[in-house]
Amino acid sequence: MPKILLVSPMRSLADRALAVAADLGIGLQVEMARDDGSALTALSLHPKTEVVVTRGGLVDCIRQIDTVSVVPISTSISQLLTLLQDLSARGIRKVGVVSRESLVDCDVGDFSIAKMEISIRSCTDEDSVKTTVAGLAGRGIEAIIGCRMSCAAAQTHEMMAVCLESDDFSIRVALLEAARIQDARDQEKLHGAQLKIIIDNIEEGVVALSDAGRAILLNEPARRLGFGMADEALISLLRGSSGEQTAMVNSRHILARCIPLDLDGRKYGEVITFLEATKIQDSEVKVRVSARQKGFYAKNRFEDIVGRSEVMRTLIEKAKRYAGYDANILIQGATGTGKEIFAQSIHNHSRYRNGPFVSVNTASIPPSLLESELFGYVDGAFTGARKGGKQGLFEMAHNGTIFLDEIGELTQDIQSRLLRVIQEKEIMRIGDNKIIPIDVRIICATNRNLFEDTQTGRFRQDLYYRIHVLGMHLPPLSSRTGDIPLLLNHYLRQLSPTGADTIRLTDEAWAMLERYDWPGNIRQIRNVAEVISYSGLSRIEVAHVAEILDEQGRAGDQNGLLTLEEGATLKEIEARVISAMMSRYSPEEACVRLGISRVTLWRKLNRMGAAPGKGPASH
Repeated sequence: MPKILLVSPMRSLADRALAVAADLGIGLQVEMARDDGSALTALSLHPKTEVVVTRGGLVDCIRQIDTVSVVPISTSISQLLTLLQDLSARGIRKVGVVSRESLVDCDVGDFSIAKMEISIRSCTDEDSVKTTVAGLAGRGIEAIIGCRMSCAAAQTHEMMAVCLESDDFSIRVALLEAARIQDARDQEKLHGAQLKIIIDNIEEGVVALSDAGRAILLNEPARRLGFGMADEALISLLRGSSGEQTAMVNSRHILARCIPLDLDGRKYGEVITFLEATKIQDSEVKVRVSARQKGFYAKNRFEDIVGRSEVMRTLIEKAKRYAGYDANILIQGATGTGKEIFAQSIHNHSRYRNGPFVSVNTASIPPSLLESELFGYVDGAFTGARKGGKQGLFEMAHNGTIFLDEIGELTQDIQSRLLRVIQEKEIMRIGDNKIIPIDVRIICATNRNLFEDTQTGRFRQDLYYRIHVLGMHLPPLSSRTGDIPLLLNHYLRQLSPTGADTIRLTDEAWAMLERYDWPGNIRQIRNVAEVISYSGLSRIEVAHVAEILDEQGRAGDQNGLLTLEEGATLKEIEARVISAMMSRYSPEEACVRLGISRVTLWRKLNRMGAAPGKGPASH
């Protein structure tokens, strides 16, 4: 840190100042100077000096340097009174006090104190000192108290001269003030350096404008972009605008904002901040990549849902309407009907689309861990808790959507805790006493009949009506058979190494697929498409389909029972039974179980339009 510089006209002053500075712990450098020229020379020897302490006429000389703060050493009133008392004891009754204005800190004028006439005068330069002393001599003043120049002038008029010496108190006051100014300057430089580092290392470009609209400061990003001080046309475009607007700087798009700089009701200019469009895009990509790395994103949209049946078109329109509200949604449907795809699509169509999508399969997390996973915990909340605590999934879903799948499997304890979270829109970590507000859209899903569960007491009725503000029921695949070809071809395009166009299913194979009950719904049809794509066959016969379905599981419900519609004809029932057997067993085994020959089976299949292409002897 640069030391304080004392420019002293007297060695005695320098010695006393060094002693006082050492006592105060202030670093002090000293240079001697008796006139303006030598003072400026002394100052040039210390180019980094920012604060100078001096006295008398040297004060005005050094004040001409703009980069330096000057602290004058004044004479205290007590010291002046002591000198007057000494002169009075000598019989002196008329005294003049003549000095530079910085040396004596008191009023100028004529005064009477204890039978003494005192004339105090302040001078600006050496000539005025001589003129003032001469004038006082003409008035009969007997003694002069003052600086070196006034004492010299008094002697020419044969007057008593008493030189004003700076005492330790005056020197101490001056040095403390100089140290305060130096500290303030150091803090100002530090804050300036910090501010420069900050504005030069933010992504945004910053341009400060004067009240006249002239660029007076640019940060490093603005300079890198080529935004110059003289870009008057661009400044004129951006200046005074409200809100954000786009502009071009050196063939690059920017998004800019102009902020007025007001202080105490007065406008001092404006600050323009801007960011390149590519930077904004890069930042958005980083946010999305971060969310993807954590798995907190929704990849599906309504256009990804495969289905042209009337029931699906109606459901999609309903889901789009629901996406426009913040109310909780309960999606019900059998396993594999696409509940999470609908939840993701609703999220991506809602106001929460830019927030996280946190999917939780509540049935896959042990009940003992589910509470801490959902709501988080603080450090030391329980044995084995992670050091520093952990955010819960509800916290992670803030400003987004949380999807609670298999909601019907929650225990009563978790149901009670979840009810409070939904009601209050706030959570409390396990072991904590602080409330954390959250803004989360809640979508739940289940394959159970939750209403029946509320009647038996298995599921809380109050929670049911909290999560079931809006409701959707996804139909099983067997009730929208017209979508089966669309779904199968969709997955074949995804999974087949050669593409769906290279694989052809016979009409009989398609007929068997459409008659199948699909207990696994869309998930099962994807599995079938995967097996077909890996078969290496370009033509898929009914026998291949029957074998695949047999591998995938039994037709009908999970108990192996076949559901027959009331009012079906005997012929329709026979066709349904044969189709079910063919989907579960090979032709030979189906014949054994049905108690018919292969010729009879072939004839019946042929009548149904599902006979194998090579006749009854085929295998």
